[in-house]
Amino acid sequence: MTTDVIQKIKINDIYLDEKNPRLPTSVSRKQNDMILYISRNTSITELMTAIAENDYFPGEPIVVVPRTQGGYWAVEGNRRLTALKLLRDPSLYPKNTRVAEIAANATFKPDEVPCVVFGVREEVINYLGYRHITGVKQWEPLAKARYIAQYLDSQTNKQSSAMERYKEVARGIGSQGPYIKRQLDALAVFRHMEAKGFYRIDSLTEESVSFSLLSTAVGYESILKYLSSDENPYLNPAALDDQAVENFATWLFLKNDEGETVLGDSRNIQRLAVIVQDADALKVLVEDRNFTKAFALTKGVSIEFNDLLVEISQKMADAMAAVALIELDDGHIAKIGDIMKLARALRAVAEDPK
Repeated sequence: MTTDVIQKIKINDIYLDEKNPRLPTSVSRKQNDMILYISRNTSITELMTAIAENDYFPGEPIVVVPRTQGGYWAVEGNRRLTALKLLRDPSLYPKNTRVAEIAANATFKPDEVPCVVFGVREEVINYLGYRHITGVKQWEPLAKARYIAQYLDSQTNKQSSAMERYKEVARGIGSQGPYIKRQLDALAVFRHMEAKGFYRIDSLTEESVSFSLLSTAVGYESILKYLSSDENPYLNPAALDDQAVENFATWLFLKNDEGETVLGDSRNIQRLAVIVQDADALKVLVEDRNFTKAFALTKGVSIEFNDLLVEISQKMADAMAAVALIELDDGHIAKIGDIMKLARALRAVAEDPK
């Protein structure tokens, strides 16, 4: 159970969390390597300065759980712990003169820090979910997905149905089942890409991949079906089709000489969902990587054209309603003439496409 009071614990007795969902899998879980990664990838010197000048703010206790080897894991507060450790031992970030300078001139170098102690990691799960998944200090998308996976794996009944487990996670962290499923589906695809070395796509790494784009895409049923023969690929990763995942990764992330991807704008995800349902369109996309040509073969282009006509018609009706309220000038008249010419041309093309 959680203790009722905040305890002061020696900084040397607290260890950075090896299961921190914010750490890339490529980062070694050795303490010094984790300290270096956090130091290099966060504004650690700003935090060090704040503590060095004002002391540690007791209103932000570190959340810890006991280690079987002795001491505690910092389940919440790894960046703060890193700053504290560097203040006491700047050599943990070697050759960084700014870190050494802050440590040398520090007014405060705490040797202990306020902590909330939980008996086991599982007791912290709900707290972290509320704070970092749906709360005010939200993690980046990939870290959220990893946390959700940890929760699903450790806190739900593996004998229950997939949707029951998703709902159980959602209840625990204050979210919704479909959101949980989408994050886990995307994580399954991400892990497959990662295991394949991101298909050797230039500059594509864990840090550069857009996880939010993945989660948006797999939220479309047709795209998920294209990628996986099982609707729950996180629970059955073997159901993912490697060739389909490679195609998908290429369309989304491989850039040409102009820095453009096959998908182009992320808003084209909806069009991709239409393409993968059409065998002919999909064949063109796979073989030619021509997104516009592939989409033109689908019914989606006709639907979009109809939607465009409806929008134009509504805008024309709005203009008719407004014309009596304004004093028309020559510019207005010229624009109306241009619209009439375009309308006649559109009508002519519609009646005789040749």
